[in-house]
Amino acid sequence: MNLSEKFNLAYTKMKAARKILIVGHISPDADALASVGAIIEIMHNIGSADIYAYADGKPQDDFNFIPNEKLISSLPPADLNIFDVIVILDCGSLVRTALATEIRELSRVGGADDPDATKPYIIEFDHHQPQETYADLEIRLPDKASTTEIIYGFLRANDLEITKPLANCIFIGLVTDTGHFFHTNSSPNALAVASEMLLFGAFLPTITNHTVNNKSFLTLKIWGRVLDNMFFNPDTGLLVSALSAKELKTLMLETDELKASTDLFGDIVSFLSTLQGVRVALLLREEGDRVKGSLRTGANNVDVAEIARSFGGGGHKKAAGFSLAGSLVKTTVGWNVK
Repeated sequence: MNLSEKFNLAYTKMKAARKILIVGHISPDADALASVGAIIEIMHNIGSADIYAYADGKPQDDFNFIPNEKLISSLPPADLNIFDVIVILDCGSLVRTALATEIRELSRVGGADDPDATKPYIIEFDHHQPQETYADLEIRLPDKASTTEIIYGFLRANDLEITKPLANCIFIGLVTDTGHFFHTNSSPNALAVASEMLLFGAFLPTITNHTVNNKSFLTLKIWGRVLDNMFFNPDTGLLVSALSAKELKTLMLETDELKASTDLFGDIVSFLSTLQGVRVALLLREEGDRVKGSLRTGANNVDVAEIARSFGGGGHKKAAGFSLAGSLVKTTVGWNVK
């Protein structure tokens, strides 16, 4: 089945759905929420299905400029079996849905020859490298800059109208996942799609104000602490910094705020990767009884997703992450996880 046929099949299944579940990843970023918002908009335009949209740990107010963001719940659905179709967006791996156990029980991939037709049909749209197969229909394009860029292809393949809310969703995913077109995933196609979305009504000033011109005093304090904690090895080009739980508490960053700060940490480590001589930047932070790591690189011959996978994580060639059980220990030459 070629890509156009997959897009057509996805739309056929979505049009036929009476109840649809739309899922974004844990602690969703702008691309995840904009992707969910876009699918909500598409389903509203179809007008025939009851919709439940879910993203665990959704920030309260950080992304209220995204169309349909207020319709996305941080509470999981009580029963997945009531849905005809489940659309999973930008999750990278099943565990990042926060519904892994429930979805694995539903998954028909690799199952019996005569699957239970009453189970929901699972569709996946994603631009991360594959980690596992669980969907009935997988539309995974790692060469795309954002999941919203894939949704743009879905709209075009099905001759669907690009409304102003859809244009804003697609543009938001592109502009944030490319670091405002500074990252190396800013392909000619990504730039062309973004330009087209402006013609369809995406409002650049509003999006810029919410994604760039929105720095708080707390944000600046976090930046300062990260810069103060840096260790750089000029021989390897590895730069590492970290934030301990104690430091985050001192900065009065509570648990909910910490979950909502994923984009902030991504922005910081992306900046660190652009410093002279840096080949790989790693930002570690304590969260509960785990240490989360964010990796970035601007080097053409480095794949940080491969590094992340060695620690049980994943992501893209230029941007990836992982999570380890343990705590941070500062040494004279850097940081350890014990």
